[in-house]
Amino acid sequence: MDDQFVNIWSETVRQLKLDSQNSALGLFDIDGKLLQANESMCEFLGTTKEELQPRNFLVNPNFSKLKQLSPDKNKLIFDSLLTIGNYSNNSFVLKAKVFRDEETFFIFAEADVINLFEENKKMSHLNQEVSNLQRQLIKEKFKLERTLIDLKETQQMLIHSEKMNAMGKLVAGVAHELNNPIAFVYGNLFSLDTYFNDYKNLFQEVESKIRNGIDNNFIPLIDEIKKKYEIDFLNEDVQDIIKETKIGIERVKVIVEDLRKFSRLDESEIKKVDIIDSINSTISILKSEIADRNLNFTFVSPDKLYLECYPGQLNQAILNLLINAIQAVDDNGIITMSLIENTENILISVKDNGIGIPQDIKDKIFDPFFTTKPVGSGTGLGLSIAYKIITDLHDGSIDVKSKEGHGAEFIVSLPKSLKI
Repeated sequence: MDDQFVNIWSETVRQLKLDSQNSALGLFDIDGKLLQANESMCEFLGTTKEELQPRNFLVNPNFSKLKQLSPDKNKLIFDSLLTIGNYSNNSFVLKAKVFRDEETFFIFAEADVINLFEENKKMSHLNQEVSNLQRQLIKEKFKLERTLIDLKETQQMLIHSEKMNAMGKLVAGVAHELNNPIAFVYGNLFSLDTYFNDYKNLFQEVESKIRNGIDNNFIPLIDEIKKKYEIDFLNEDVQDIIKETKIGIERVKVIVEDLRKFSRLDESEIKKVDIIDSINSTISILKSEIADRNLNFTFVSPDKLYLECYPGQLNQAILNLLINAIQAVDDNGIITMSLIENTENILISVKDNGIGIPQDIKDKIFDPFFTTKPVGSGTGLGLSIAYKIITDLHDGSIDVKSKEGHGAEFIVSLPKSLKI
């Protein structure tokens, strides 16, 4: 250190009183190691005069940058805001001057150390509070985002449920409206059958009397009329038409009754029903698709089995499981549905020989809107709604057994007695 620099150091120390709390003074070597410092500088650097050791401290601009600055005639190289501190402690931004000779840097910073530390503590405390608030805001943001997703899912499920409810009302309304004309047509068919038999008997009796009468001139006339109007054919064909129409009307009556049982609009509360009858009515809804695709469908069950449930909603859940199985198999596929009971529960199995469920999506199949179908081919709500109806509404469970390429089996467990 040359004499001029020593003089600058000594004069500065003398004028500012080395241990003044209003000034931070430090002498560093050319590599940034601390050589000497007053109490204020030691406070900033997180050390003491007694423990002063030649080690590096945080200075920004750093010493490498300070080396590149050219000194003026007073060897001043920097006169601006300087960050100083310990790498492991707080840092401080101070108004500082940096002087340099060939081997050392002399840093002189003006600061009220006590007030600065107090302000720094306050700032640290405020920073901590801000950080805590930021963390809370981030948590709340995630909660709100999750809530928004849940609300959207709930909204879509409600829309779907409303559509299904509307469909149920429509089905029930159609069934109700069809009942009256069906009863009318059915009754008229029986009347027509009776009237036609009376007409046929009358014609046969008249024909018999004419043929057995004295005047045989009418016999050719009768034969001519019978031939002209094809009476023999009409007698036979009308009877066949009436018979086939009766069978058709009986079938329509069964379909309407199945629709009524499936919708069960008048049974929105818990009710004890024959679950076998309910499932059969649900299967009837899908008979045409099963037949069109030539599926081998089997339903194995007792003749009757009673269960406390929400009939309409449970039918919807079973329908969704059956639709899922139908969509999982190819044409000519196999679907087996079975129902057994134990002491407390009724177990319903829907098994198919379709493509199976990959292990990586097995946990997602009951999630709302999850689907492996192309966009626009399905809502992804069928299994989710079935799951909610069975678990939430009926306090039951659904287990899935599947191996990719080897089909899937959905096993529904329902308590016989449903607690309200």
